[in-house]
Amino acid sequence: MNKNARVVLAFVIVAVVVIFVVYIGQDLWKGRQRCFDCEDGQRCTIDTRKFATQYSAYSLELEASVNDKARMSAKVSPVQLEKLSEAAQNAREFRQYVVVGFNSCAISKVQYGQLGPRFQAMDSMAREINELTTKPSLSEDERARLANLIDQYGELARKLGT
Repeated sequence: MNKNARVVLAFVIVAVVVIFVVYIGQDLWKGRQRCFDCEDGQRCTIDTRKFATQYSAYSLELEASVNDKARMSAKVSPVQLEKLSEAAQNAREFRQYVVVGFNSCAISKVQYGQLGPRFQAMDSMAREINELTTKPSLSEDERARLANLIDQYGELARKLGT
């Protein structure tokens, strides 16, 4: 390899490392907590991604499963699939509302504390739905349980904001 090729290769390697460091640094900068005062005391911002991971890990997995309609359609009727998709979207939008509301003092600490268990309940149902939909085949009892869980999940998603 001649000297020019080495210089170009070194430059490319340095450029890739710099781009990687900037990307990681930007992500860390966006995810940092900033503290501020609200009427109900001091609070620190919540990163939407961390909130989703803490309260909705299985719900996020369920959203991905719902988007893979081919896999789900064998176990879930089109009406149930639509309910599930709508409920997942409602939960995702409400999750964003809660985080933005908390970060802007629109939601008090008490209200925020009351919402966490609701998201955890949805996440628990999402886990059960995921377990049933990943089975190769379902018995009639399991199909009925799945339909019931989907109905409950949809109902809980509708009640999130109340």
